[in-house]
Parts: sequence; C-alpha cells; structure tokens
Amino acid sequence: MEKIKYAEVISILTFVSFVLVFMFVVVVHEFGHFLFAKIFKVGVLEFSIGFGPALLRKKFKETLFRINIIPFGGYVRLKGEDFDEEVEDGLYAKPAWQRLLIAFAGPLFSILAAYILFIPIVTNWGVPAVTVGKVIDNSPAAEYGLKDGDVILKVNGKRVFDSIEVSEQISKGKVVEFQVLRDDKVITISIPPRITPPEYIFVLDDVYGDIKGSLKKINGFTPGVNLQLKNGEFIELEDNFGNTLSGVVVSYSFVGERPTIGFYYAGFESVISKDISPFRTGDRIVKVNSMEIRDYVSLLNLVSRLGLKQNQMYIDIWGNKIKTKLLPLEDNLEIVVIRDGIEKKLNMKREDFSKLITTPGFFKQEQKYLKPKNLFDAVSLAIQRCNSAAKTIWKAFGKLFLGKGVNQVAGPVGIAVIVGEAAKAGWETILTVVALFTLNLGIFNLLPLPALDGGRIVFSLIEIITRKKVNRKIEAIVHTIGFFVLMALAFYFMFADFTRFF
Repeated sequence: MEKIKYAEVISILTFVSFVLVFMFVVVVHEFGHFLFAKIFKVGVLEFSIGFGPALLRKKFKETLFRINIIPFGGYVRLKGEDFDEEVEDGLYAKPAWQRLLIAFAGPLFSILAAYILFIPIVTNWGVPAVTVGKVIDNSPAAEYGLKDGDVILKVNGKRVFDSIEVSEQISKGKVVEFQVLRDDKVITISIPPRITPPEYIFVLDDVYGDIKGSLKKINGFTPGVNLQLKNGEFIELEDNFGNTLSGVVVSYSFVGERPTIGFYYAGFESVISKDISPFRTGDRIVKVNSMEIRDYVSLLNLVSRLGLKQNQMYIDIWGNKIKTKLLPLEDNLEIVVIRDGIEKKLNMKREDFSKLITTPGFFKQEQKYLKPKNLFDAVSLAIQRCNSAAKTIWKAFGKLFLGKGVNQVAGPVGIAVIVGEAAKAGWETILTVVALFTLNLGIFNLLPLPALDGGRIVFSLIEIITRKKVNRKIEAIVHTIGFFVLMALAFYFMFADFTRFF
C-alpha cells in the first residue's frame, strides 16, 4: 500500500482542525440564540451547523438539529422569523425587548466563550509579554537604558499585551513612560522618541550594477518622497559616487518619517525547538554558507534571502543610507549548528531548508511569558488579555469600514489556513486562535449592519424607543439587501484568500 505523504497528512489535519473549530464557534454563537429563544418561549424549528445538504440530522421535540456539508457558518431558524406576527410562539409575536435579547445572546455567548477560553490558556501557558528583542545602538532606547530582554508591562500607565499597542503610543511622538520587568524587578523608564528618516524597501528583479555609500537619486528624484512605484516598473538607483543599480520592481514599500524609540520586538532565536531531521531540539544555527546568524534580525534576513530568486535583490534604504542589501542564497547550503557544545555542519538543498524553517514552532521564541501567581491572578490576566484583544479587533473593524486594512482580513479559506497552521503549532496556539476567532465573530455580529445580529438589535431598539412597530416589509427588505452584501463580501475575501495563500 502506498504511504501517505506528509503534505497529505497536513492537508487532512488542516481541514479537520478547521471544521472542528468552525463547529465549536458556530455552536456557541447559535446556542446563545437558541437558549434565549427557549427562555422567551419562541419556537425553534432548526438548529443548523453549516449550509447546504445535511450530513447528519436528528429531530428532538420540535427542533431539527442538522450538520450540513458546507462548514461555513450556521443558523437557528425560529418560528415567525419571516415577520409573521400571527404565530403565537413566533419571534415577532414577542415584545421588542425580548427580540433584542435573543439577537444579542449570540454575540454575547461568543464573546463570553473567548473570555472563558483565555482562563485555561493563561493558567497553563501564561500571557505572552511584549519583549524587547534587540536595542539598536545610538538610539533613544539605548541612551535611556532599555535593555535586550526587558518585558514591557505598561506604557504610559496602561497595561499592554500586544506590540501594536506599544507602537501606537510611540507613534504619537511624545515622551513614552515604560514600566518594564527586568530580573524580577519592575522599573520605570521614560524615553523621548526620535524622528526616523523615510524608509524604502525594494525587491528587484533583473538586477544590473551596484551601489555603495549614500543614495543620491531614485529614478532621478532625491530620496525622501513616496514614488508610488508599481510592480513591473523599471527603477534606477544612483549613489554619491555615480554608481547605478537598476532593476524591475517585484515589490515596493515606503514608510515616511515617524517617531521611533529604537528597538526590535522579540521574535525567534536561531535555536531549533523540535526534532525535524536533520536538526535536533536545541541545535543553534550560527551560519548558513557565508551568512552569520546572530539574532532575530539576521534570521529575518535569512528568510528574505531564501525567498529571493536568481538575479533578484532585497534592498532596504533609510533616508539616503543603504541599510541592507541581500542577494539570494545558493541552491546548496552548508548549515553550521552548535549541538551539545560542538560545531556540526549539515548539508541541505535551499528549497528543503526553506520549508523547514517556516514550519510553525520550528524556532524557539524569544518572547517571554508571564505566569499567573494563583487562580485569581489567572482570571484577572485573562480578562485583561481578552479586553486588549477586543479593543484591537474593534479598531480593526473601524479601519476596515474606512477602507483601510482590507488586505489584512481573512475569509473562510484564510481562516482555514490559519487554523491549520495553529494545529501544527500546539494546543496553546490552537486555543488562542479559537478564542480570538469566537471573539471576532461576537464583535462582528454586534456591528449595526443589516442581516447581522447588530442590525436586528437596532430595529428592536427603534421599537423600544419610539414605542411603535417598524414596518415589517421595510425591515425584511433591509435585511435581505444586507444579506446579499455580506455574501458578496464573503466571496470577495474568499477570492482574496486564494490569491494570497495559493
């Protein structure tokens, strides 16, 4: 019998993990609607997980429970949901405040599930702490005493759990007060940000020539402005010696002047965290061909070099200074590791090594974790951790409706990929993804949009405030339009997922 390939096992794991996570999230959400409908004596005709033809179905009393073939979402179908007010135990025969609570119960249960899930996560694994990976020389962080390995507890008096929160405070350009944990002691450091020059990051193809020293011109323009280059465009860089480097733009990004402190967040060490042949747990990679691996920054450069094709170049420019230039690695790699204090050389193909180092959990994390002292501390940390995530999600939805951050939104396919990667990384990552997923679902459904629970809540509130019934035909039309808009968005993000992940 032919052996099942590793990739096939991973694909099956990804699919099964995705289905189980989706089922859990949907059941929790819909159970909220189901329970409150029962409390207010509204008939529940159907409790369905997924859409399309039924795989499993079982009727219990008046309710048909179904698991359907398409595992995207689910629903609870209530009596009188088609705006029929004549049905005695129908939804719209009930007062507006009861309909509001039935609609609100789904998001409420989703959000509560996230808070509850974070308790065992925090108890068993602790809270990932915002950790300083590397302080840049001659930066404000170095001058005012921030150290590698410092754990940032608070910024300007506010508890932080995410590097995004820290960066937001730094971006304001005012003096930032850090409360950091160092050697089990809490110390306070105030650091004034410094304006960093504009940054250009290019990946170029068909590269010809080279540049050194300082950059003088980009396509004839003085460095410092966003050239808004598109993929496929030709570019020429000129240094202060008159040397030129030209190529075709594969990717381009520009970051304007911004306040910075001068440190990198902790990422990964070059230490292998699990046995994957030819590596062993504890191996430290110190060199790949002629490239020395010293820290997380050099690890990132290694990944960039592995991703480059022949005759391509990665180049990072700050202001007019050439910060980083990277060329692709050779096809045959000699990887030097320190194993049990002894230097050992391993030979691999570049393609095989690229697959290994992108395996979730392959490298040991630099980021530190804060363990709770007792159950009370665990619950408190879990609530704070979930509060922080909820605020970040809410802000992300706000940016989305302003047309920003659309590329960061994952549809069903993207979620499947994320869940599959989490399944390979271990239980902590799986549970965290589930918690964040159900939190996202709860907050999203609270948005006051037609066809969502938030939209139904708005209509119930209108009735409560005005003490007049909303025209059911108008409400039905609004929800129908909203449903088709949401379906269109789902297909859009699904298409975007395919282009992003495949």
